[in-house]
Amino acid sequence: MAGARRWGSVALTLGWLVSLVACTPSGGAGGAPARAPTAASAPAAGAPSAAPSAAAAASPGAAGVPAALLEGARRESSLSLVWGEGSGGGSEGARRLASGFNRYYGLNLDVRFTPGPSMPEMAAKVTQEFQGGRTATTDIFTGYGGWMPVMLEAGALEPVEWASIAPNVQDPKLVAAGGAGVTVQSSLQGITYNTNRVAPSEVPHSLQDLLDARYEGRVASTPYASGFDRLPVPELWGEQRTLDFISRFADQLAGLIRCNETSRVASGEFDIFALDCSQDNALTAKAQGAPIEFTMAADAPFVQLLYMAVPRNAAHPNAAKLWINYVATREAQDILYEVSHQDSHLIAGSHTASDMERFQPPGTTPLIIGVDFYEQHDEKELSRIRTEIERRLAKK
Repeated sequence: MAGARRWGSVALTLGWLVSLVACTPSGGAGGAPARAPTAASAPAAGAPSAAPSAAAAASPGAAGVPAALLEGARRESSLSLVWGEGSGGGSEGARRLASGFNRYYGLNLDVRFTPGPSMPEMAAKVTQEFQGGRTATTDIFTGYGGWMPVMLEAGALEPVEWASIAPNVQDPKLVAAGGAGVTVQSSLQGITYNTNRVAPSEVPHSLQDLLDARYEGRVASTPYASGFDRLPVPELWGEQRTLDFISRFADQLAGLIRCNETSRVASGEFDIFALDCSQDNALTAKAQGAPIEFTMAADAPFVQLLYMAVPRNAAHPNAAKLWINYVATREAQDILYEVSHQDSHLIAGSHTASDMERFQPPGTTPLIIGVDFYEQHDEKELSRIRTEIERRLAKK
C-alpha cells in the first residue's frame, strides 16, 4: 500500500476526486444515491451462528461458503448497491444479477440498486462517510483502480481473506490491495469509429495515426483525457512526448465529448472517437445496428480493471461479500457481458479475453491498468500532468 509520501493527504486527494465529478465518463443518472439502511444485527463472517436454512444449504452457491456468512446475509435481509449506470451492467445488470444471486445462494434478499454519481464522487463519498462514522451509501464500491488508493489510504475498504470464504475468488490475480478489491470486469480502451465514414483502408490503428492530416476535423476526444493521462509515466511515453503529442492531437479535434456519447459518432457528427473509455458503448451500439466499430490503439493498448470492494462501514457486509463471490461465477460473468459487453478477462470462459485477441493490434501486449499501477506512481504528478493534458485538449 502506498504511504502518505506517495499519495499526499487524504483530504487533498478527496478534493481532487470531487473536482473531477463533472467530467468523469462513469457517472450515473445524476441524482443523489439512496442512503443505505442501518446495519442489521448480523454476525461477522466466521463468527458462530445458527445453521443456514435448508434452501440455502441445498443451493449451488452454499458449497464452500462459511455457514456464518450465509446466515449473516440472511439476517441482514438486504443489499444496497449504488454505482453509475455505465458500470457493472447498470440497472439491467443489477436486476438480472440480483435474481441469480438469490437463486444461487437460496436466499431472498431485497437487492436495491440506485443509479448513482461518478466513480470519483462515490470514492470520495464513501471515504468521507467512513471518516465521519456514518453508514456507507453503498454496500459495494465499484470502480477502476485509479479511484481506490485514496480509499485504501483512509482505511475505508475492508480487506477480506477471499480464499477462505469465496470459492469463486481463488485466483490471486483477481484480488488487489491485500484483499480490499476483487476485479470483476475488464475494459478495453481504444478507438471507436463510424464504418460509413471511415473506409477500411483509413482506419487508424494507433494514436500516432490520428495525427495524419486526413483526420483533421473528424475526431472527438474526451475533456477528461481518458487514457492519455497514463501515457506520461516513464515506462510508457514520458511527460514530454505525451504533451507534444497532445498539442498536435488537439489541432485535429472537432470537439470533446463524453464516453457515453457514442450516438454522436454513429450519427456522423464525428467520424472517430479516441480514446474511448471501454468497448462497452461501441459494441452495444454495433449490436443495435449502428455503423460503429472499435479497435485498440497499438501504442496505447490499455485494459482497465474494474473492481468491487466492501466498505468497512457497509450496512450489509455479509451480503456484499456473497455478491462479489457470485459476480465471479461464469453465470454472472455471462450476464455482465450480455448487458455491457464486458466481463473479466481473468475468469475462465471470458468473452472479453476473446475480444482482446480480436481487437489487439498484431505484435502488441495489452497494458493492464489496475490498483497496482496507481500504487507504483506518484498521484500528485499524474494529477499535475492530467490537468495540463486537459488544458491542451481544450486549447485553453
